[in-house]
Amino acid sequence: MIESSDNWGMIGHEWAVEFLRRSIAGKRLAHAYLIGGPEGVGKALLALRLAQALNCERSALDPCLCCRACQRIERGNHPDVRIAGMATQAAGAKSDDAARQKELKIDTVREWQRDMMLKPYEGRRRVFILHDAEKLNESASNAMLKTLEEPPPYATIVLVAHTVGSLLPTIVSRCQLLRLRPLPRAQVAAALREKRNLAAGDAELLAAWSGGRIGWALRMVDTPDELAARRDQLAELLALADQPLATRLRWAEEQAKAYRAGDQTAVFETLDLWQSWWRDVLLTAAGCPQAVVHIDRRDELVAAAAQHTVPDLHAFVSGIALAAQRLRDNVNPQLALEGVALAIPERRTPQSRK
Repeated sequence: MIESSDNWGMIGHEWAVEFLRRSIAGKRLAHAYLIGGPEGVGKALLALRLAQALNCERSALDPCLCCRACQRIERGNHPDVRIAGMATQAAGAKSDDAARQKELKIDTVREWQRDMMLKPYEGRRRVFILHDAEKLNESASNAMLKTLEEPPPYATIVLVAHTVGSLLPTIVSRCQLLRLRPLPRAQVAAALREKRNLAAGDAELLAAWSGGRIGWALRMVDTPDELAARRDQLAELLALADQPLATRLRWAEEQAKAYRAGDQTAVFETLDLWQSWWRDVLLTAAGCPQAVVHIDRRDELVAAAAQHTVPDLHAFVSGIALAAQRLRDNVNPQLALEGVALAIPERRTPQSRK
């Protein structure tokens, strides 16, 4: 019988940790894993913990997180653990080219393939972690597929992706898939109180904003300036509803410029934040206020819900999601963002409510 673990130093996702532990203990380790889930939910940490568990000097099952191997893997300088992704690809490019990169290229995968031919230098296994796997372009995907078809016996490949559906089905089928889901709000709040010593009210608020993404919540605690910027950004987005058409279009143009300049993540985060507010308004209007995220602004949500119809709110929330998908599908970013800016629902007048 396998002894229980401390969850590998992770918060939540106990089922995933136990699945991997049993695979290691039973010598049923897959040659490749695909860890999927929303950004900030814990995918990167789980991949790192797996690499540590496979090479820990004190245990053959769980990472001790203290030995020389675990510490080197944590710092990213272990010779048998290779980590790549958009960040490492950009680091090897010129600044202008790095900012415009939107996909993982075949050169990144080919470097992997060359490195994978080397046997373990000092660890038990070589582990190759690829972040942003959903951004593999066609040629890189085909190269990755070949790697997955003929992996060396001493290597474990771990792909990390925000959206599993963006990967080739043949890649997904050759990996052991682990889908990490957002954690319950109460679990995130409890972790924030324990790990960061937050007051109960602050922990509950941040847990609600996180949408179950524990990594995001911890990052916000550690970067208060980023949290303050989020508040300011929401205020600017809500103010757009009262701005003239020209101001809305100018906002769309600025966002499109940022997207083209390589700041796609910030644009998607802006759309997610905007959508979270209008989803809360929709939930309030539909009689489900207990599910809202912006629990510190319930009075404003009630007031906004009274000024819009449920069909209008639903259409706008869906429109923001559609704009995000169009951006991922490489539609002209300015057109996609202008569509959202122009579709902000109009407030109902007192006469129209009768």
